[in-house]
Amino acid sequence: MTSRHSSPWSAVLAVLLSSIPAGSACSSDESKEDEREPGAAPVLDGNTNGAIFDGNDGAGPNAGGGFDSNQACVGQEAGTELAPTIVELLVDTSLSMDERAPGSNRSKWVETRRVMLDAIELMPSTTSVGVVFYPDVEVGADPCFDSDADVAVGPLGSATSQQRTRVRDSFQRENPRGSTPTHDAYRYALDELAAAPGIGQRFLVLITDGVPTYALGCEGSGQQQDPADPAPLIPEAASALGRGIKTFVIGSPGSEGARRSLSQMAQAGGTASEGCSNDGASHYCHFDMTEEEDFAGALSDALASIAGIALSCAYDIPEPPSGGTLDLSKVNVLFKPPGADRELIPQSPGSTCSDGWQYSADQSQVLLCGPTCDRVSASTGQLSLEFGCTTRVIF
Repeated sequence: MTSRHSSPWSAVLAVLLSSIPAGSACSSDESKEDEREPGAAPVLDGNTNGAIFDGNDGAGPNAGGGFDSNQACVGQEAGTELAPTIVELLVDTSLSMDERAPGSNRSKWVETRRVMLDAIELMPSTTSVGVVFYPDVEVGADPCFDSDADVAVGPLGSATSQQRTRVRDSFQRENPRGSTPTHDAYRYALDELAAAPGIGQRFLVLITDGVPTYALGCEGSGQQQDPADPAPLIPEAASALGRGIKTFVIGSPGSEGARRSLSQMAQAGGTASEGCSNDGASHYCHFDMTEEEDFAGALSDALASIAGIALSCAYDIPEPPSGGTLDLSKVNVLFKPPGADRELIPQSPGSTCSDGWQYSADQSQVLLCGPTCDRVSASTGQLSLEFGCTTRVIF
């Protein structure tokens, strides 16, 4: 499979696992900029030559020592770090996951477990992860879904941490059984993710190999020949996006009959790729594994692509000093590749960010998008914020 985004895990780790020094930029006099060592993370920074926030003392929009837009761009130091990420893994372990995986002698579940554990092992210590398997009960059980998180959301920590051990053990204990109550499981996982402590972008990753066999509230027979309507999952994903939770969807082999609804769910959940379609004319908006000859390889590529989007390209904007306000219409993102001149990265003009950058939903972070994220993540260059000049937008 060719992943929708090209970020390899090595590039993601180069950004995520290294220390982040505070640099200096955004000055009318160019100061000396030390290029980062290979593997060091980009930094959003400024310098100490002026104020980056409007003082708002009643004398005008830039009063109180704030920036005068007629002057050259100057700013005070505002170093920041890559923002932490909170991820809930919602994994379908229904009985059909015991079927053989394409390109392997092992089952879809065994390959899913292996690939996911490999991916989780490479996630940085600052990432918080939780796991929900569904249904976690036998066929015909009442209720149709065990509504207990297999692993509560928590920071992964070091390679020997208790959280990583909990995650590994939970995957090793799990075996396919039961039907497919996707809506009940999805709503439960969303609630768990929303309630998880910590500050950071929130993502739910759904992996399923079929059409739901139960509607919300365990309504239905639970039989594959009598599937439930998947349509209600689409507004549920849109509602989650409105709460700041994006939903990635991976359709494993066996989900052929659900491709349209899974694609619509990914689109509503804010993770559709550029140029996708819900009828698959170009490619579906979710990660569709149904025609892959090597399921394990395709799943690994999909998880790497998700990591490149979710884990590597969110940067905190510093809090303004007491009484100050940040003018979001006067922020620019600059990138200096190694050995090259600094370049301006324009802001994406719409809600769907396919390139450039945009603000997070709560406007506390700068989020790099698509190819821009890929390029910066893989580079040893320096990223910086410039405060006080009108934001340049992609036209």
